[in-house]
Amino acid sequence: MAVHVNTGPAELAVHAGNYHRFMLLVKWVCVSAATLGAFLTLWFATPAGFGWGLIVGALVLAVGIFAMTHGLNHSSEPEPPSER
Repeated sequence: MAVHVNTGPAELAVHAGNYHRFMLLVKWVCVSAATLGAFLTLWFATPAGFGWGLIVGALVLAVGIFAMTHGLNHSSEPEPPSER
């Protein structure tokens, strides 16, 4: 048996907003993981050491923040309809 659920515009708007916020969270987690990965790799896995790891980690973080504030801070989905 199939179950049909009537989903109204209010529920769809809430879902779209939650999806948008979740995608932003995933993008920020990726920026953080890239920063931490670059820093720890250079610190422990190369002779570059702590200083260069910190410098490269800061550069990766700066590029990630720039990207998130200039274009990547929106989802590819259309804007959710506003609730009235």
